[in-house]
Amino acid sequence: MAPHYFIIRWSGMGDIVMSLPALAFLKEKQPDCRITYLTDVPFLAIPLMSGLVDHVAPLDRRGFAKPGRISGALGGAVSIISQLRKDKPDIAFDLQGFGETAVLAWLSGAPIRVGRIKKSGPRKWIYTQNIDADWGTDHRSAFFVKAAAQGLGLPAPIHFDGPRLEIPGLEQKKGLVCLNMGASTESRRWSEKNFIALGKSLSQKGYAIRLLIGPQETHILDAAKGAAGEFGWELAMPESMEDLAKACGEASLMVSNDTGPGHLAAALGVSVITLYSTGDPDNVGPQAPRTAWFRDREDINRIAPGGVELACLNFLE
Repeated sequence: MAPHYFIIRWSGMGDIVMSLPALAFLKEKQPDCRITYLTDVPFLAIPLMSGLVDHVAPLDRRGFAKPGRISGALGGAVSIISQLRKDKPDIAFDLQGFGETAVLAWLSGAPIRVGRIKKSGPRKWIYTQNIDADWGTDHRSAFFVKAAAQGLGLPAPIHFDGPRLEIPGLEQKKGLVCLNMGASTESRRWSEKNFIALGKSLSQKGYAIRLLIGPQETHILDAAKGAAGEFGWELAMPESMEDLAKACGEASLMVSNDTGPGHLAAALGVSVITLYSTGDPDNVGPQAPRTAWFRDREDINRIAPGGVELACLNFLE
């Protein structure tokens, strides 16, 4: 019977993208295996676009904190676990590492459960295999590949292909630069002033500009709308993961804060320049065909637009 693997990674758009090489490793070693991937509802399109999973189990993670949604979230979790108990996965890979996801791995009924024990007594009981890798220094994809290899009892490859996503009919638009202006926290966000200055310089050289902001980033919406109107740029505010992927994947180049859309663009074959504050590109850098990065640990806004522009022109010309 074909082996069945249960993967858990329910948060972090970039981390979900970076988990895809681990899935590719499992498929390479066990071509007939079935993979069930549990993730948060907004991210379910990512594993589907990879072509590596047989089933996505979407869980409304944020619903557990919303009074009006908690019953639905609980019902969804019970349904997922009930189906897993029927399907009997052979191995559960907890790539999230939360207490809740450890419990989900145990409830799945998988006899082999791989995860980070992290000096936790209960986790020593829940997991049958600790992930022997360094979360803080290994590149995140390498960490996930090591977890997959250890679950199968195999050595992890030193070299492997980066994440890849496919959207039928998607074509890059030559000369289109996508500027991803948002970030999860303000300390990791290059200011809208800097992005607009970069966009203005590039557009003066004939490049098309697409400003990208998420639905939670209304605090920079007025500035983005103003710049788009003044300079004739496109403003994209995708409401679905599919639309976000298309907005990223059509670009020739993305300039992004250290956040998920940069990884999405990289997996779609777009060159990416990433701006960091506290993040480490060796640990969480996008695996793009061509990539560059800038970092200022103390103040990301000390990264000068002129230097970023030179890197952009190196990729575009």
